[in-house]
Amino acid sequence: MPDQNDDIIKQLQEKNIKYQHEFKDIFAQHAEGQSPKIAILTCADSRVIPELIFNSSIGDIFVVRIAGNISIDETVIASLEYAVNHINISYLIILGHTHCGAVKAAEETPGSESLLLKEIQDSFCLDESNHINANLTRQLTLLPKRSKSIQDAIENGSLKLIPALYHLNDGHVEFL
Repeated sequence: MPDQNDDIIKQLQEKNIKYQHEFKDIFAQHAEGQSPKIAILTCADSRVIPELIFNSSIGDIFVVRIAGNISIDETVIASLEYAVNHINISYLIILGHTHCGAVKAAEETPGSESLLLKEIQDSFCLDESNHINANLTRQLTLLPKRSKSIQDAIENGSLKLIPALYHLNDGHVEFL
């Protein structure tokens, strides 16, 4: 249990109280379930917040975050399959971003044993000049191959898989 005198924890508690007041009318509406039409696989980067980027509210977007927006981990894939099979999302966006620290780490650590960095490095051959786009392209290609549920939903037309790039410099999202 955190020390209640810790300033960081106090700040979080204060922010949570503001959050509770701001959204008090929405909680009951969403307590029984969720029904977003969009899921986003994006990076865990603290600067990439899909709910803010797309000016959305509670219950609007199902978000899965992992460094480098990779779809190699079975829990990431299972979370996206849950969104497809149980929430019935219509759109799955893979959202990469400029100035990605995970891609930079992969560039700076050739031969790494890290599963995360190796997954990103495996994309570099797709676009030697832009590793962020290369990683995005690889994840877009591999996700349906790694998930029969996602592949089936794409094939039957109930799901659209869309790549997008968030530009940290100006907040623009480029749908590719």
